[in-house]
Amino acid sequence: MEYRILHWYHDLLNLYGDYGNPAALVRGLARRGQPAVIDRLSFHDAPVLSSYDLVFLGSGTERGALAVLEDLRPQREHIRDALAQGVPFLATGNAFELFGRELILPDGSRREGLALFDFSVELTDRRTLCDQICRTALCEQPCVGFLNRASRILGVASPLFTVLHGVGNTEGEKGEGIREGSFYGTHLTGPCLIKNPHLADCFVALMTARREQACPPPEDALSGAPPLPEDDALLREYERRAYSVTLEALTRRFADEK
Repeated sequence: MEYRILHWYHDLLNLYGDYGNPAALVRGLARRGQPAVIDRLSFHDAPVLSSYDLVFLGSGTERGALAVLEDLRPQREHIRDALAQGVPFLATGNAFELFGRELILPDGSRREGLALFDFSVELTDRRTLCDQICRTALCEQPCVGFLNRASRILGVASPLFTVLHGVGNTEGEKGEGIREGSFYGTHLTGPCLIKNPHLADCFVALMTARREQACPPPEDALSGAPPLPEDDALLREYERRAYSVTLEALTRRFADEK
């Protein structure tokens, strides 16, 4: 049975090439001999979330994200049920901000979030832009990405990343993003699964492990996969090389800035 990935609000939460994240997962599944499809749904759609192997939401403008928040409200309990069943959710950029308790707008007004997790968001008029190098318990290698945000994230108990260079959820914090159960959120864009093929492997492993009712370590994500076709093996090498070049360049730059 083919794997199904939901790219929710693909037409509005679509900044920074984030459509590449579900595409990377489809490619990773194909490398394991597993066919996969992407369902692209948007406003007023009511997907059966528990039928998906992963749900993805990407980055959007501040205005677009608030519009999505209102459309998501009727789906709140369905999202809760899907998470309780272990369906992986990956939300990048400001998409993951919608799942917290509340959003405080620059004018001081407050907007109730989906309140699925106990953190709050302060939207600001000051934008933070920087490259990032982070670590996560999901994989051994560091992850790289770009952060462009006009917010502070307060009260995240379980961050997805530990920041080595860059900024965390708020000033003075080293934690970035959120990891709660099967929900994964991060401001790393670029898109993050294209820039970090080893992280994409981890999410492929999460999907396949859930199907198999087993939990193999993320570094074994490609074990047992059929041999790659020559053109795909070359693409795989390009992916790894691009990651290595980016990591080395950022490491040198951050060292020079000290």
